[in-house]
Amino acid sequence: MRICEINDIASVASELADGLRARGHEVDVIRPRLVGGGLPWMVKPVVGPVRAVEWGQIIRQVRGGHYDAIHIHYAYLGMIGVLGNFPYILHCHGSDVREITPFTRPMVERALSGAAHVFYSTPDLAPYVLPRRPDAEFLPNPINAEEFRPLAPARESRDVLVICSLTEIKGAVRIYHAVRRLAKERPEIRVTVIGGGEWTPRFARLPNVTVLPHQPRGQLPALIARHGVVIGQVLLGVVGMAELEAMACARPVISWYTYNDAYAERPPFVRAVDGVDIATAVARYVDDADAREAVGEEGRAWVRAYHNIEHTAERVEAAAAALLASR
Repeated sequence: MRICEINDIASVASELADGLRARGHEVDVIRPRLVGGGLPWMVKPVVGPVRAVEWGQIIRQVRGGHYDAIHIHYAYLGMIGVLGNFPYILHCHGSDVREITPFTRPMVERALSGAAHVFYSTPDLAPYVLPRRPDAEFLPNPINAEEFRPLAPARESRDVLVICSLTEIKGAVRIYHAVRRLAKERPEIRVTVIGGGEWTPRFARLPNVTVLPHQPRGQLPALIARHGVVIGQVLLGVVGMAELEAMACARPVISWYTYNDAYAERPPFVRAVDGVDIATAVARYVDDADAREAVGEEGRAWVRAYHNIEHTAERVEAAAAALLASR
């Protein structure tokens, strides 16, 4: 089949494209510029004309590509399929359905109702998606465990990496309190963060923190390898690609994960919900090289079992085949 992936959210479309190509399909990835994506929703209509032009270009590109299936990532972008009048698979990723605004609500609801099939990427999205599409499926994000692999044993480093963005929605305030606590109680523990979120300036003022600029994705395995312990998001009860990729690198990942029944096997995250919990967990694994190694290896095995690219691509392939048959 000829398949088109539209919009590469957290590299999910790229990974799926690789998985689908490995299964013998021809796959293109279209990456919209999404001008004005960071603007407040109240003023986003200002960039509407620019978006309309881009959507028109994508629709023409899709029609010219003669694809058998179109897979669109991010709920409201399903309007490209609606406006282009072609069948599509819709993939929901988070804030697209969790934080619907008066501006996006009509588009999201129309895109969901018009999709041939709907996937959602984390289990917490079920209450937002299933009332509108009871047939929607949870599709675990595909992780490339060959690219994200342990380049060095976890026991070789006592440093800590905050892998999630420093934003409210990721629980940055809780992580900040943990790192500030560590600065007082365990000042020898060094913490690395990747800047960019609204909490970056406060982290930068802590004496035990090194702030790095945004990192190209290809450099993340080496960055993770220089750290023995990883902190992920701790607010919503789920994790994203960054935490899963760190697990694939055989690092213990401290996170607040609550959807244990989403998988046949309990995910081996190191669970922590507030500053005290996180700081305690960090100190425990920094001090115990054997525990770092054991939990890291358990996490890598779990990711390879439940976030396998081949299995995920197979499910997208099935949805694409059904869409093609319906046409």
